[in-house]
Amino acid sequence: MEAQELRLAKYFTAGISFLLLALGGSLWPFTWWDMYSTGDGYSPPTEVNRLELHVVDSSGQQHVLRPMDLYTLDNDTSNQTPGHQLVQNAIEGNAEQQAIYRPYLIQQIEFALDTKIEQVEAWRYFWQVDFDQQPPMDIHQPAQTVLIDRFAAHPTD
Repeated sequence: MEAQELRLAKYFTAGISFLLLALGGSLWPFTWWDMYSTGDGYSPPTEVNRLELHVVDSSGQQHVLRPMDLYTLDNDTSNQTPGHQLVQNAIEGNAEQQAIYRPYLIQQIEFALDTKIEQVEAWRYFWQVDFDQQPPMDIHQPAQTVLIDRFAAHPTD
């Protein structure tokens, strides 16, 4: 009985493989993926950007933090969305959002660096992506660098 079941499984696997080959891979992997289709559903990005925080602490030392550096795996096991959302609301949000989120951003930066900070600068870096080159972009040579905002960490101190 066991040999017959193994033979049946072998024929079933071979049949599925033959069916997928005969259909030209259009069912792979049983769903329609725009990224891999021959249609025009996916186009790779031609420009990418990254937000960085340049922080000066109370001793005058400068630190560079990305939003994902604000949370460690000890207190956030997600894909780092909270750090990005916090920075965007504190830096790029409207005045009401900035008033709410900046104190928390300062608190989180001081927790991550374990020091009191004096000033925060938010910079956005842009790169042109060319997939004909290897590598497609040089991370050390951004095409554009923009200062978004600069503010004192504790303006009332």
